[in-house]
Amino acid sequence: MLSKSTNISSNISKKSTVIYLLAILVIATLLRVLFLGTIPNGFFCDEASNAYDSYSILNTLRDQHGAFLPFFTRSIDDYREALFIYLGIPFVKIFGLNEFAARLPAAFTGILTVLVIYYLVKELFDKQTALIASLLLAISPWHIQFSRIAFRAILIPLLFCLALLFFVKSFQKPKYLPISALIFGFSLYTYASARVFVPLFMLGLVIIFWRHFWDNKQQTIIALILFSAIFIPLLLFWISPEGMARAKGTGLELDPLTIGKYYLSYFKPQFLFLKGDYIPRHSPAKIGELYYFEIITVIWGLISIIRLNNKARSIILLWLFLYPLPAAITSPVHALRAIAGVPLFVIISAYGLVKIINFLEVKRKGISIFIISGILLASLAIITRVYFISYPTYTTHAWQYGMREAIEYAEKNNYQSVVISNKVYFQKCGSLHTFIPFYTKYPPQEYQEQYPITPVKRKQLFLGEANHQIEKYSIVSLNKDFINSNKNSLYIIAPKDLKTIQDQGYKWSEVYTVTDKRGIEYLKLIELSQS
Repeated sequence: MLSKSTNISSNISKKSTVIYLLAILVIATLLRVLFLGTIPNGFFCDEASNAYDSYSILNTLRDQHGAFLPFFTRSIDDYREALFIYLGIPFVKIFGLNEFAARLPAAFTGILTVLVIYYLVKELFDKQTALIASLLLAISPWHIQFSRIAFRAILIPLLFCLALLFFVKSFQKPKYLPISALIFGFSLYTYASARVFVPLFMLGLVIIFWRHFWDNKQQTIIALILFSAIFIPLLLFWISPEGMARAKGTGLELDPLTIGKYYLSYFKPQFLFLKGDYIPRHSPAKIGELYYFEIITVIWGLISIIRLNNKARSIILLWLFLYPLPAAITSPVHALRAIAGVPLFVIISAYGLVKIINFLEVKRKGISIFIISGILLASLAIITRVYFISYPTYTTHAWQYGMREAIEYAEKNNYQSVVISNKVYFQKCGSLHTFIPFYTKYPPQEYQEQYPITPVKRKQLFLGEANHQIEKYSIVSLNKDFINSNKNSLYIIAPKDLKTIQDQGYKWSEVYTVTDKRGIEYLKLIELSQS
């Protein structure tokens, strides 16, 4: 343990600690698993692609593009780390290919992170701070959001905190150094942000704690060999054209002043406490990544940590300095790319809350605990209402709601062909083809053999410049005169596509409409006839 920093009674029994921790894990589980298949309300194309890759590897040992047990899987315009895909395989095996199974690996990862953060903070500070940190992570708006969607970035907080836990424990038992390095290496297989954050953080640890590494040369050499065995092949891939595809797609910022501006945006109250990320898939509207009350606990905690003179302070400040960097080189206030900050602010806030409780205990112990408990419960009630009631009603478009309903309708009715407009969600939505094999549970081996997508075709699909066909399903631009008046064809279109159809001289009859909870139309399923 690196620091004995609190005055809260240390007489909490082992049995009580277990009970508290189990209660926290139950809260974390409920917030991450309840209504998982339907909230968020919709299912994004990236989620469908990840799940179908898991399904494909489960059945054929190859991803949907035919790559044998890949370390990276193809996406529309890049290659993505495959660790999350492999994690999804047992869940797809048990629960089938559906939204719930697709998102369950993220929920499981989020719950496990709550447990790991307890042990990490216990090593950094003490048991009481650790319990509060695990509770704050369990109810964290930032962490809940990414624990409920099938995005691979949720693995970063788990693996990073686990690696850091073993590093901290290595001060007592140096044999943990190689384990820490190995897990740091695996964390590079999580998300693009880890490529920048993890190596820089490890470099910072080497600089700050060089004496520790020097005094344990044998374990340090083993750790270096293990990490290098993972890192060097990854580095070679990252600098290849395939590895650089994502960087080109997102656009790396090169102007130092702009990067500095972006960097500072991740410390602004608007992002952390008031409004959060402006992208609906990353954050509910007008809700910060942290709770309002954490304005006080984070500031108090940070000031208190700065006043320390131990290893915990060095680790926290290094983490705080580096966490925005991967996101700052691409954009401001991006909660997904800055996800390494989730456990960081939980730890700072928990330490601050403990220090506040210690201060108030001297004055009015009972009242202070009652007030703090009330604030926590009120904050939990607010985020529960926002996320489970308000959020699903206004984010259906962002989550590409309705494709399941549309494809299920097409499958239940014997249409010879199904034409899908490539503009049903965005101006140009080239990722639509990922929904078809997912919702039809198309045999992976047949999909790999019959519907390969070349790199050029992938790029054209992404830009909406190419048609694509999977068995009876065709994804097309209606502006390219692809309309077929076959009486047994079904057209899945956006309401705005009706004008295009009418301008080309076709009559249409509506057979099914997909609407959200507010009654807003998202997809129209129609049949056509010549005027």
